[in-house]
Amino acid sequence: MNRREWLGATALSCMSWQGLADAQAPTSLDALARASGRRFGFAVSPAYADKAPVAGLLRQHAGVITAENAMKWRHIQTVFGGRDYTDADKVMALAASLKADFRGHTLAWHQSTPAYLSVVSSEQFIRAQTAHLQALVSRYQGRIHTWDVLNEAIEVNQSMGSSLRDSVLSKLWGVERYPALFELARAADPQAKLAYSDYGMEQDEPWCERRRRAVLLLLEPWVKRMVPVDVMGLQAHLDLSHRFSATKLLAFFDELQAFGLTIQITELDVRDSTSTGSLAERDSAVAALYQDFVDACLSHPAVEMMVLWNVTDADTWINRWGQGPRRADGQPMRPTLFDEQGQPKRAFEAVAASLRHTKVRFDKKAENNV
Repeated sequence: MNRREWLGATALSCMSWQGLADAQAPTSLDALARASGRRFGFAVSPAYADKAPVAGLLRQHAGVITAENAMKWRHIQTVFGGRDYTDADKVMALAASLKADFRGHTLAWHQSTPAYLSVVSSEQFIRAQTAHLQALVSRYQGRIHTWDVLNEAIEVNQSMGSSLRDSVLSKLWGVERYPALFELARAADPQAKLAYSDYGMEQDEPWCERRRRAVLLLLEPWVKRMVPVDVMGLQAHLDLSHRFSATKLLAFFDELQAFGLTIQITELDVRDSTSTGSLAERDSAVAALYQDFVDACLSHPAVEMMVLWNVTDADTWINRWGQGPRRADGQPMRPTLFDEQGQPKRAFEAVAASLRHTKVRFDKKAENNV
C-alpha cells in the first residue's frame, strides 16, 4: 500500500463513530452544497439517466445537470444540414423535473465538430459554427445556468511553440476569433453565464503548471478587452498516479478570481488505473484524493459549483472502450462516488464530509449585496 492509500485508509478508519454515522446517513449532496451557497450535480446521458439506480441518485443528490454528449455539435448535427435535438431536449427535461440548474456543454470543441466541416473553407466553417451556436443557445434561452462556450483550446506539449491547440477550430475559425464565440453566446442568451473550460490544471505536476500558465495567458487579454467570459471551468479528471497540492491549486484560483471570474468544477472523477491492493484499499485511496481536492476547492470563495462526470462506476466514461489507460489487472476502475449497483462508496463519504464542513461561500457579488 502506498502512502496515499495508507493515509486514506487511516483517515477514514479514524473518523469518530458519530462522524462515520453522519457520513453514511442518507443525505443530499446538493443540499449540503447549498448550505455554503454552492450547487452540486452530475453529467448524464439520456441513455441511462431515467433508469435505476441513476434516476434515484439524481433525485436525491443532483442540483446541477450537464448533458454529457447530447448538446455537442457532432451529436446534434450528424447528417449534413440536419439537426436533431431529441437527446438534448430529454436531458433538459430531466433537469427541469429535478429543479436543477443546467450546464450547456459545449458550444465549440474541436472533437465535437462534424467531420465534413474539417475540409471546408474558413468562410464556410465560420458560417456553420455561428449558425450552430446561435441555434443551440437560442433554443434553450433562459433555461441554461452556464454555457461551456469554448472547450480545450490549449495544448502545451506541441512542438509548434504555441500554447494554443492546433485544431480544426484554430485553423478554420481562427484563434484571434475565439472571443467572438463568447460574444455570439452572450447576444443569444444575455442571462446565461459563459465559461471557458479545460483539463489538466488541477494536480501538482510540471505539465499541469504549464497548462495553468497557458490558461491565464489566454484569459488575461480577454478580460482586459471585456470579452464576456464569466467562468473558468476546471474539468478535474484526477488521477491517483499524480501528486496534488492544495497550495498550488488555490494560488491558481486566486489568479482566476483576480480576473473577476468564478470557478466551476465541471467534470470531476478520480482514476485509479495504477492503484494496487484490495478493493477497499483502492477505494480508500480514491476517497482520500477526492477529499483533498474537494476540501481545497470548497475553501475558496470563487468556487460556485461542482459537477461529477457520470453518476456510478457502471456508467462512467473512464471504463468505456478507448478512453485512456486500463488497469493492468483487467479490473474496471472505480472513479465515481457510487459503485456499479449505485451504493455509496468511501468517496461519497469523503465528499459529503467535505461539503458538510465547508465554510459559507463569499465572493465579490455577495459582498456587493451586503
